[in-house]
This record gives sequence, C-alpha cells and structure tokens, in this order.
Amino acid sequence: MTLDTGICTIFHRTDTAEPGDMPSWTYTVRHQSWYKTLDFATSPAWPAQQREELQTDLRIRVLQNTAIRQDDAVILRYLTDYSQKTDADAEYTVERAWHGKDDDGPTPITDLNLREVIP
Repeated sequence: MTLDTGICTIFHRTDTAEPGDMPSWTYTVRHQSWYKTLDFATSPAWPAQQREELQTDLRIRVLQNTAIRQDDAVILRYLTDYSQKTDADAEYTVERAWHGKDDDGPTPITDLNLREVIP
C-alpha cells in the first residue's frame, strides 16, 4: 500500500447550538494521514423508490482509524484547524467508512467513500 496522493485532514463535526436554534457547528481534528485515491463508481442520480443511496464523489484510503465515522468532514490537505479552510478547498463528508487490512499486506487501513459538500 502506497499512500502517495496527498495528506488529508478529517474533522469531527458537533452541533453546539441550543435546542431549537439554528445549527452551530464546531470542528475538531479527528485524524490526519497520507491518503491514496481509489477507483470508484458513482451512484445513480435517481434511486428506486424507498431505497437509500449513498452518493460517492471520491474514494480514498488512509491509515486505519476506527474513530472515523459517517458525516465527518474531510479536507484533502493538511490543516491544524478548520478555520484554515479556504474557498479553494473542496470539502467532503464521509458517507461510508470501511476498516480492515490492506490487500497487499497486513497494514490496517480505512477506506472512505466521500460526498462533496456543495455550499
């Protein structure tokens, strides 16, 4: 396994608003790692009725961190704080995380299916 595409930062997103107020998000760094872009297929735009589809805009592999969860925010560069994110940075949300071993060896990895967040 060669993680040579770049460095990503994964943030845990927490709503700190009072009940009934508009959401107010706080981001804390959950994981930083080199990553590798993986092959993937896009999901259909119009799934069958009453069937939940997970949209995949990108798939990446990182060193294993079982704390990574669905809805975590991902920026594909090294950041120490979410406030460093610029308009040029694409933001993704984790749709699915798979934790296991690399096919080429015993290295523990996490594969992430990501959906791009469009502001």
